[in-house]
Amino acid sequence: MKSSKYIEEERRIYSLYVMQNRAISSVTDGLKAAGRRVLWTARNGEKYKTATLAGATMPLHPHASPEGSINTLAAPYGNNIPLFKGYGAFGTMLDPTAYGAARYTSVAVSKFTEDVMFKDIEIIPMMPNYDDTLEEPVHFLPLVPVVLLNPSEGIAVGFASSILPRSLEDIISVQVAHLSKKKINNDLLPVFTPLNNAAVSAEKTDKGWAYFFNGKYEEINATTIRITDLPYGLLHEKVVAKLDDLIDKGTVVDYTDRSKDKVNIEVKFKKGILSGQTEKDTLKQLGLSIKHNENLNVLDFTGQGVWSAEPFDLITKFTDWRLAWYVKRYERLRDLLKIDLQRYYDIRTAIKNNVGGAARKVQNRSELKDLLEAFGIVYIDYIADLPVYRFTEEERLKNEERIKEAEAQLAEYEDLLSHPEKRVMVYIKELNEILTKHKKGQYV
Repeated sequence: MKSSKYIEEERRIYSLYVMQNRAISSVTDGLKAAGRRVLWTARNGEKYKTATLAGATMPLHPHASPEGSINTLAAPYGNNIPLFKGYGAFGTMLDPTAYGAARYTSVAVSKFTEDVMFKDIEIIPMMPNYDDTLEEPVHFLPLVPVVLLNPSEGIAVGFASSILPRSLEDIISVQVAHLSKKKINNDLLPVFTPLNNAAVSAEKTDKGWAYFFNGKYEEINATTIRITDLPYGLLHEKVVAKLDDLIDKGTVVDYTDRSKDKVNIEVKFKKGILSGQTEKDTLKQLGLSIKHNENLNVLDFTGQGVWSAEPFDLITKFTDWRLAWYVKRYERLRDLLKIDLQRYYDIRTAIKNNVGGAARKVQNRSELKDLLEAFGIVYIDYIADLPVYRFTEEERLKNEERIKEAEAQLAEYEDLLSHPEKRVMVYIKELNEILTKHKKGQYV
């Protein structure tokens, strides 16, 4: 039987709802709705108990408590660069999701979030929340495509998303090359910074790209090795389970697990096994060679559909999209400065017409405002509220200096708005500043 138009419409609405609010990260800011809401609620930079922040977000988030989203964004062993700075238990290298109870942990937005996610926060698009009582962001305006920086997964109606992490350096190098109209020389393989583990190779499949990650070990003697690093996506407990299985099969004689802050597992093989196999064979035997299929589905720039993207295409299109917002940035700054500049002009006019002396000759505020209007003053209430000392010679000189500085700044904004290539240079400069701060460890 064919579905009714009503059912088909309801399916479409529900599918879109799941994609937008629960499952698929947005190409614009790399976030799902819950993550965006907790960051917005914490935008003042204060330190919050995780439980407190989750509760404070509930007026925007009509679902279960967003504690899980807070933990995910704060996890130091779950992200290349966490968007929250976590205080308390937010996982370990051996157990990345060993989060403490929300009443015992605290978070504040990270320095990276302040510099990159909240850039141009004054011009982000807003929309009504679910019950029209508040407003929340449609998306933030990060300077880099955060959707490729940190890993994310989700399953929506008819779509799945599994995005592998890339290094900030690699992402920005592609952005700068694109903005500079230079050839992009970067393989852009996934990199997971907490483990210092990069994909060793890639394979094109009919379902997208597959990436291969290897762990590391060192040889102690002819029968013994020490596992020192795990590949991205492999948990410590699974390695231990694999070793137990190898003992049952007679391949491994025994192992000693001294892992604490780092992986340190000494494995003793049956005599002759190691000498007869390559490093690749040993990694595969130990389960230290992992294949990850990437399903790079993201919400598109409109937020109304899913885009099955390629990494390079995503970065270049994101960069072009983000660059367009620089116009809104400088239009806003120009318009605000014009208001300030007009006030300075009004002070100049007031001083020139001896408003301080004239005010003593009028009967009330209404007559004073009429007088100011006759002088051609625009911001009449502003001038009427100024104290008398603002019309002195000393203040006149200060005001002339303010006018000079504001006119120069206004000319700079107008120049940037008139020359796209200069906005490109600003964007490149800001991207390089992010890299400098990252290399100095300011985003750790």
